[in-house]
Amino acid sequence: MAEKTIVTQPCKVSPMHYFGRLLRTWLYRNWAWLALIVVLLVMLSVHNPLFIYVGLMVVFLVFPLILYYLWFVYALHPDCRASILTKQVELDERGITCRFEDDRTETIAWSRVTDVQHSSSDLIFYLSKYVFFILPCDSFESPDDLEYFLKKILEPAFRNRK
Repeated sequence: MAEKTIVTQPCKVSPMHYFGRLLRTWLYRNWAWLALIVVLLVMLSVHNPLFIYVGLMVVFLVFPLILYYLWFVYALHPDCRASILTKQVELDERGITCRFEDDRTETIAWSRVTDVQHSSSDLIFYLSKYVFFILPCDSFESPDDLEYFLKKILEPAFRNRK
């Protein structure tokens, strides 16, 4: 039996939305290191108030460098860029196929997807720890298409892996 192919409306995700998701993911996975630095600086500043300056340097120098790193290493990755460009997406048993405005086509096979998160507004397909593809839920033609995709295409693709 041939599987149905779901074709979305043309869609894109704003760079701010993408970077916000990337930053939340990074902070969720690294919050303990940041908390450790804050606690260490507070403890040291009790003994020597000059460590307050070190804390200010961390806030105004180190944290912006972390933001730059995340943007240039992950947000500009070719797989991530596909999220923010206008495209029409085809979802089938082979994977995610993006057709861009310039007639370019890129396919992400299900074997490359390591995890999928479904929120009320987005489907996030993780390709690695910080590289992911975001598909807005409102890009589907109807809620039935979204439900069909989740139950008949996505679920079997991940079930067959095990």
